Amino acid sequence: MYSKIALSNVKKSVRDYTIYFLTLTFGICLFYMFNSIHSQQAVLKINEDQRGMMELLQMMISGISIFIAVILGLLIVYANQFLMKRRHKEMGIYLLLGMEKKQVSKILVIETLFIGIFALIAGLAAGIFLSQGLAVLTAKMFVVKMKEFQFVFSMSAFGQTILYFAVIFLIVMIFNGISISKCKLIDLLNSAKKNQKLKVKNLWLSFILFVISIACIGTAYHFIKNNGMMQIDTEFKMSILLGIVGTFLFFLSLSGFLLRLAKSNKTFYYRGLNMFILRQINSKITTTFVSMTMLCLMMFLAISAFATGMGMAATVKGNLSETTLFDYSFYKYNYRNYKAEKGEESDSMFLLKQLEKDGIDISSHAKNITPIDIYFQPNSKDSYMTIRPFLSGREELSAFPKKQIEEAKDMPLVYIKLSDYNRFLKNVGKKQLKLAENEYAVSCNYDNIEEVYKDAVKDQQKLILDGKTMKPYKNILSYGYMNSPSQMDAGTLIVNDKVIENMKLGVYTNYLSINWKDSEKGYSEKLDKQLKSIYGKNSSKKKAPYNTAVSKRGVYEQSAGLSTIITYIAIYIGTVFLITCAAVLALQQLSENADNIPKYRMLRKIGADSRMIRGSIKAQIIIYFLIPLSLALVHSYVGITTASNVISTLGHMNIADAVIKSLITVLVVYGGYMIATYAGSKSMLK
Repeated sequence: MYSKIALSNVKKSVRDYTIYFLTLTFGICLFYMFNSIHSQQAVLKINEDQRGMMELLQMMISGISIFIAVILGLLIVYANQFLMKRRHKEMGIYLLLGMEKKQVSKILVIETLFIGIFALIAGLAAGIFLSQGLAVLTAKMFVVKMKEFQFVFSMSAFGQTILYFAVIFLIVMIFNGISISKCKLIDLLNSAKKNQKLKVKNLWLSFILFVISIACIGTAYHFIKNNGMMQIDTEFKMSILLGIVGTFLFFLSLSGFLLRLAKSNKTFYYRGLNMFILRQINSKITTTFVSMTMLCLMMFLAISAFATGMGMAATVKGNLSETTLFDYSFYKYNYRNYKAEKGEESDSMFLLKQLEKDGIDISSHAKNITPIDIYFQPNSKDSYMTIRPFLSGREELSAFPKKQIEEAKDMPLVYIKLSDYNRFLKNVGKKQLKLAENEYAVSCNYDNIEEVYKDAVKDQQKLILDGKTMKPYKNILSYGYMNSPSQMDAGTLIVNDKVIENMKLGVYTNYLSINWKDSEKGYSEKLDKQLKSIYGKNSSKKKAPYNTAVSKRGVYEQSAGLSTIITYIAIYIGTVFLITCAAVLALQQLSENADNIPKYRMLRKIGADSRMIRGSIKAQIIIYFLIPLSLALVHSYVGITTASNVISTLGHMNIADAVIKSLITVLVVYGGYMIATYAGSKSMLK
């Protein structure tokens, strides 16, 4: 009997449950899809390094899934409160007809169980189906081929999804039973008639709180801009604290401030149903300012995750053709004082001999070999031996915060011999560089400081090197003279060989880069295995004469893997946060509109036609959805522009492109929930 009543209630309340059910289904679908990523290895042709990236992705997804499960659990519990409120009168009638509270609780438990089972079945079915498409997307993002198509099913993701959501629904069942057991019959029957009290009645107090909220938010923006997200210090912590407090006070003051502000314009206030609409909005903000605060902050995180994630993923994969001009590169960090004697070969060529001495055959496979030594003047107190002359007066051209710029001014200048650089240019097919005796050239491709050097060259910034006043070459050079996953050259001076010899500069870093013969293009993979067998962890025979080995193939594979990880995590977190916020707002609106049906009947009786009533509902929904979104967009603008400075350390980030993509995603999901809410509200009126 109870099962029949519960199933009948679910069927009758389908309009109330639709958004709730679809949100649950979508959440379960996402949960399964992303937790099944590891099983896609079965259909992808990946090597050991790419398999490692897949395992890293799965490990990160599994950790984030716990957090996501908590968020979805809170959504389900919170949404369930609104659905319960909608049915308080129905529960009261059950009690009035003679049922006991435990019997009513049993009906609610069975209803929740029905909804949970239906959502799990639909969500898992959708997730299993869509995960097949995710395998194709993963192959494309990892830049690998798929084996013959086969159906992919992840038993671990299937079991994990059922376990997590079974626990969530169990908590909801317990919560429903407790809430009914504590309610009095009179409260259940009259719950819709209870009026909400205005939290802040005094206009001046509302105004003062509004000003304080703006001050808190502005100060938070100032702190995070100053910090630049470069370190977790007092400014960073205060920006988070003041941002939360400011957002809370903003919505608290808005509940008493908005209506009184609208009343000041009598023409607008008394036009059509504006008075009714504004009072309804004011009432909603009054009762939901705490949830408004939470939703605004979650939307800020969702938008920021989408924009920065997509921007970072594009940045990681971008410019690789410019930063991988060689098939293979070795790095050796020396940091030693000047020791060179006349006729001594470069440290990089010594590195080559050491490798070949250990049985690594490079010369016979190489089309050309490019050794480059980077020099610096150790322990120099001379201001001209740092990058201060370039940065001073040009601080605004760098996107770094002021504190980081001041610290960067004392970084040492580093140098390359002109002969080494010209050998590099020749080996990569570039035009040779000619410098006069009193000239230096600048090599830089680091996004956050490139404009500084360009301006310095344009201003003909003079330097005193080797006791001579030297001027810059006509433009800066931005070629990557070693393989790297990003644009890492933050400024290197190219000078004539005699300048370095006379200044007795120390060796900073050695780079040994190789391009293979056309017939040996696959040698990088063989070399990786050789280096691992001779210098790897399992081989304790020899110590590697280098610190890092970077192949072009490895850079592309790692960049593709890292881009995939960032993209998936951004989509996972951003989508769940976004649907959570939109679903809560939708359920709040549907619950309120269901309670307000008597008010709309009254409006009809006093002369308002159907078009005006539908217009008032539409206006309320749009305003209610846009209020938290508007502040979240402002927060996101500050967060994204600040985060872009950090991301630019990996390369140039196209902020506009990332923001446009994230906004389109937000508008589609958010707008879809808004339209569904309006359709559900219209259905209630009928």
